[in-house]
Parts: sequence; structure tokens; C-alpha cells
Amino acid sequence: MNFYLFYGNDDNYINKRIDRLINDINIDINDIIKYNFTDYKLEDILEEASMNSMFNNNKLIIIDSNLKEDIDYELLERYINNYNPHTYMVIKIKTDKLDTKKKIYKLFSKYAKVEELNNDLDNLSNYVNNLLKDNNFYMSNSNINYFIAKVGNNINNIDNELEKLYLYKFDDKKIEKEDIDDLVINNIDDEIFAITNAVINNEVDKSLDLYNEFMMKNYEPTQIIGLLASQFQFLYQVKYLYNKNKTQNEIAKLIDVHPYRVKLAIGNLYNYTESDLLHYISKLGKLDEDIKTGNIDKNVGLELFLLNKDM
Repeated sequence: MNFYLFYGNDDNYINKRIDRLINDINIDINDIIKYNFTDYKLEDILEEASMNSMFNNNKLIIIDSNLKEDIDYELLERYINNYNPHTYMVIKIKTDKLDTKKKIYKLFSKYAKVEELNNDLDNLSNYVNNLLKDNNFYMSNSNINYFIAKVGNNINNIDNELEKLYLYKFDDKKIEKEDIDDLVINNIDDEIFAITNAVINNEVDKSLDLYNEFMMKNYEPTQIIGLLASQFQFLYQVKYLYNKNKTQNEIAKLIDVHPYRVKLAIGNLYNYTESDLLHYISKLGKLDEDIKTGNIDKNVGLELFLLNKDM
């Protein structure tokens, strides 16, 4: 297979898949050529594809497409039908959903390997599973999902945390839930989600414990205030749109966040009203203003907020 169409909602995830392909077909870094259809003519790209590498057997052409270009698909198909066997070609497209009626999809589904690379839970699970196999490690499916929930959906974070687990379990190569708990750093989104829920539920001790954890990680009180305000605004948006009968995926697309975050928020919607959330957003806005104008110390102000006391 010399032709690939990779598309999805996360550039990093698509690039990681391309890295795996480069490794599989053993392409030298000097034989990787990148183009886009906006700045380069298709004729020039195909001319490059037709020529062999000067130094090695194979080369890889990566084309970044935004689906808005006017491409000569007949020319592309003629090349595909008489392609240079020493040239591999990848077209990458960042999009939430690729219309199967698009010419590029029809062409590549006929001649190429097409992969949807959205970083949802199923695809991330497969990604982690493939990395584990490549490194001769084992983790159960339930522990893979637990690992992803803990580390989040950022591909670079996933890679970094897996590297730590590889070193930790180098001898037996079997990663258990306890290993994940011992080594993996919690995703910041989950920690912010936890502290906002504690505030909403008036769980003062839990709020303060979580706050102290942030401080031990060298977060500034003003940073925590900003994160809290952002999370309360996010929860308000989810609550508002959910009350408008929007689906989980529709909400995620409208506010441009990962569906996993929306799923977590929807699971707790009944713990608060829109008015509750607006109240907390207003309090945090006033706290931020009071800190900036010197009316209150940042540490004292944040602790009073978490204690649910007036400032």
C-alpha cells in the first residue's frame, strides 16, 4: 500500500500515526517531503513523486489539505494508476468529520488506506494498545481506559506517561492499575473538575485539600482562580446547551472541547442550576478584580472563596 488518507480532529494524533508509518516503511528523515495544495501545484507534487530518491530506495510525500483547494482529481488518479512504487504518499486532513461524498474520500477509499483519527476514547485506546505492543508491554483494556481517563486525551501527555511506566515496569512488562496510580500525573482538567464540584457541593474540606495539592505543584492562586473561572464558564455553557436539547457531540463541537469533558459535565448537571454557575462566575470575577486592585490578598481571597464565605 503506497497511498494513505489520514483525517481527524487532532493534528498531533494524525502526526503520531504518520510517525508509525514512517517507522513501518523505514523512511529516512531526509526522504520525507511535505507539501500543501495551497502553496504548491499538484503537477509539481506529482513530478516529485515520480522521481526516485537520490540516496535511498523509498521516500514519503506528506500533503496537508484543508479540503478547500481546487484539485485536479483526474490528474491525481492517473498518477495513482501508474505510480512510482518507491514513493509513498499521505494526505492528512484536520476535520471532525470527513464527508464520504467528497471527491478526495471517494478517490482514496478506492485506491488507498483511509483512517479516521479522531482522539476519542476508542481510538486512543487503540493508540495506547499499539504502543504497548510495539514495546512488548501489556495492559488490560480496563486499565488502558483508566489510564486515558487519568492522563487525558493529549497525545504528548499519553506518550510521556507511558514512557514513565515502561521504565517503572521494565522487568515484568505488565502494567497494573496500581502502577498507574503510583506514577501517572492526573490530567489538570480532571483536577479542576474535581475542585469545582467540591465547591458546588459545599465540600469545604475536599476543596481545601485539592487547593493544597495545586499549591504543592507550584500553581499561583491567580492561576487557580483563572482555571476555576474557566471551568465554571464551561459548565454553564454545557448546562445551557443541554437545556436546549443539544446532544453531547453537538455541545462539544459548539464550544470546541473534547467530547469526554462534556460527558463528565453532563453526568453532574443535576447538581447545580444555571443561576448557581453564574453566581460562582461573578464571585470569581470580583475576586480577580479585588486582587488586582490590592483590596485583598490573593491567598486569603481564594481560601475565602473555597470556604464559601463572603470576601
